[in-house]
Amino acid sequence: MVYETFWLAISYFGDVQFYLGLTAASLIFYQIISKEDKLKIDWIFISLLPSIIVSYLIVSLAKDFFQIPRPCSGQIDCPSDYSFPSGHATAIAAFATIVSLETRKRRLYIFVVPISILVALSRVFLNYHTFSDVAAGAVIGTLVALVFYRYYKPIHNFLEEKKIIS
Repeated sequence: MVYETFWLAISYFGDVQFYLGLTAASLIFYQIISKEDKLKIDWIFISLLPSIIVSYLIVSLAKDFFQIPRPCSGQIDCPSDYSFPSGHATAIAAFATIVSLETRKRRLYIFVVPISILVALSRVFLNYHTFSDVAAGAVIGTLVALVFYRYYKPIHNFLEEKKIIS
C-alpha cells in the first residue's frame, strides 16, 4: 500500500492539470511583480506551457490512432483511455526539458531530470503503461519542448514589439 501511494504521488507531477494549476498561479503572481522579474519568468508562458499543451494534444491524437489498451485493462482503477503513448511521461519530459534548458546556470536539471524519470517509472510500476509507452511519451515531450525552446526568443521579441507583454 505504501509502495502504491508513493508511485501515485510521484505520478501526479506528470499530470497536465498540475501544470495548468502551476500556470494559473504564475499568472496571478505575474500581475504583481516588476517588469524585470516578469522577464525572468516569461519562458513559463511562451515555452513551458505551450510545449506541455501541444505535447498533450499530440499524445491524445496518437492514443486515438494507435488504440493500444492499457496493461491494467479490466482492473478497477485503470484509466479509461488508451495506453500509447504516456501523457504523464510526455508532460514531465516537456517540463524537464524546458526547465533544464532555461535554468541550466542554476543547475535545476539535477532535480528535474531525476523527477521526470521517477514519474515515467511510476506509470509503469502502477501498471498503467509499458516501458515503450513512457519512452514514446518522453521522446514526444522532449522534441516538442526543444522546438518551443528554440523559438522562445523570437516569439518573446514579437510579443514585446506588439506590446502584448511588457
